[in-house]
Amino acid sequence: MKSNEEIMNIISTGIIKRFCCFIFFVGLLTGVYAQESEISINLELLTVVQSDYRPLALRKVKGDTIPVRMVFFFRVINHTNKPILFGSNTRHYYQKKWDNSKSGIIGEFLMINRTDTIALYTEHGALIPNNLQDSITYWATMECIQDSKKYPVFVPFFRYWGNSGKDWIAKLYNYLKESRFIYLPISSDYQRRLDKFEDKAILDSITYPREIIEIKKREPFSICISEEFKEDYYYFYPK
Repeated sequence: MKSNEEIMNIISTGIIKRFCCFIFFVGLLTGVYAQESEISINLELLTVVQSDYRPLALRKVKGDTIPVRMVFFFRVINHTNKPILFGSNTRHYYQKKWDNSKSGIIGEFLMINRTDTIALYTEHGALIPNNLQDSITYWATMECIQDSKKYPVFVPFFRYWGNSGKDWIAKLYNYLKESRFIYLPISSDYQRRLDKFEDKAILDSITYPREIIEIKKREPFSICISEEFKEDYYYFYPK
C-alpha cells in the first residue's frame, strides 16, 4: 500500500503534467489567433464577366450567355503597426514558360468547394514591406486565356457552367456562396525573401503570413455580373 506522501507525489505529478499540457495548448491557440489578429483578408468583390459567344459545338441559343472570366478583389488588412510582407504568384501554373525560381509561389489564394480546390491566377509583384497603408488590394482571376494548355483548369470550369442552361448565373452564385476561400502562405518562399535582408534586426519589425488565413466573404454575399466589351453594363446578383 502506498503511503500518503507517495499518493500526494503522484497527484502532484499528474497536476503538473496536466497544467503543462494546458499551457502548451493555450500557447498553441494563442499563436494561431495572434497570427489571425495580425493579418486578415476579405473578399470585397467578385465579378463574373459573361459573353454571348458560344462555339457552334455548344449550339448557340439566341440571347444565351456563358461566363468567360471571374475577377476576385481581395483586401489584405494589416492590424499591426509593422510593415507587412505579402504576395502571391501562381502564374507558373498556367504559363509554364515563366520562370518562378527566384520568387517562388509566395502564397496561394485557393477556392474550395467539396472536392474542388482551385488556385486562382495571380501575378507576381514586388515583395517588399509595405508600411504606407494598413491594407493591400490584391486581384486574382480565373480566365480561359490564362489556362495551362497541358493541364487546363479554368476551361473545364467555365465550360461546365456554360452547359448549365440559362439559369447558370443562379447555379454559379450558389457554388460561389458555398465555397471557402483561403490564403495558403509558402513558408520557404517568405523565408527566402527574409534571408535577403542585410539588416537582420528588421526581421522582428515585419509581419507576414505564417499560417493559413480563412478569407471572409462580404455578407450578404452577392456577385457582380458584367458584359464583355460593355464597360457600362453591370448588375449585382441577387438583386
